[in-house]
Amino acid sequence: MQSVRWARIFGDRVDPRVRIEEAFGGSAANPQVAAGRWANETLKAKGLDPRAEDGRSQIAAIAALRAAKPELTLKTVAYLVKTGRWRA
Repeated sequence: MQSVRWARIFGDRVDPRVRIEEAFGGSAANPQVAAGRWANETLKAKGLDPRAEDGRSQIAAIAALRAAKPELTLKTVAYLVKTGRWRA
C-alpha cells in the first residue's frame, strides 16, 4: 500500500475508507463511525457547522480536520466531509 508520505507527494491512490480504518480502526469496532464522531466533535469545537454543505463551509471543514489530524490525507478528509454520513 502507498505510504502517507508518498500519497502527499504523488497523490493518494488508496481508498479513503482504508485510510480511515488505519487511523481509527484500533480504537473502535466500526472505524467509519468513530471517524465520523471525531469529525463531528472536531468541527463543533472549532465553531463550524458539520451539516453545512456550501463550498466555503466544506473547505473550512477540510482545513480544520486536517489541522486536527495531519496524518490523514486530503482525499480521506474530503471523503469524510463530502459523504456526511456522520452528520447529526
